[in-house]
Amino acid sequence: MLAANLGGKESIRPVIQPGSPYAARQPHFTPKAKNVLVIFSSGGCSHLDTFDYKPELIRRHGQPMPGNEKLITFQGEQGALTKSPWEFRPRGQCGKMVSDLVPHLGGLVDEMAFIHSMQGKTNTHGPGENFMSTGYTLDGFPSMGAWVTYALGSEDQSLPAYVAIPDPRGKPQNSVNNWGPGFLPAAFQGTEFNATNPIRNLAQPGDIPAARDQATRDFLQS
Repeated sequence: MLAANLGGKESIRPVIQPGSPYAARQPHFTPKAKNVLVIFSSGGCSHLDTFDYKPELIRRHGQPMPGNEKLITFQGEQGALTKSPWEFRPRGQCGKMVSDLVPHLGGLVDEMAFIHSMQGKTNTHGPGENFMSTGYTLDGFPSMGAWVTYALGSEDQSLPAYVAIPDPRGKPQNSVNNWGPGFLPAAFQGTEFNATNPIRNLAQPGDIPAARDQATRDFLQS
């Protein structure tokens, strides 16, 4: 069935060496990017207050949501629509509308790309984090970094190919799902660390004798 949908072409999948899951694999196209850094600010600034200009929202400021005057959700009864408290104005040569909340970033809009066509179907943090990290609101799907590591491996076999640096104050609401492997092998999940919490489980716990720890290592080796 899959072959028929692909018009007779074979499905695209990388060749994984089980003993060397991070071995470098050639991409199907010559890439321009050398590295990818995703900065995900869970609960960060609203797009409505920064880069997403909504003239219709400004026109409807103070009015109830159309067709849902008595809408009640798990957060309670809906209030009136509210425009951003910051004024929007065109920035750069492209004229991108950016609010006064981020004037310095606004001066760099000609060097930035904005994607306003992507929409999700949840307004809840956990599923929303899943959607941003995996493309799906449900649990169990691989994160972006896991997919990239699965497809390309790494040129450096002595360091993790994919790392996650959560905020020292706490993880996102959906925790490790944001850098998890989903249904891919566990080797492709992100290696988590930050300045206050180095890589976990490197040191021998104080309540485990050295002989028992070595016996566990010997068992794993066998």
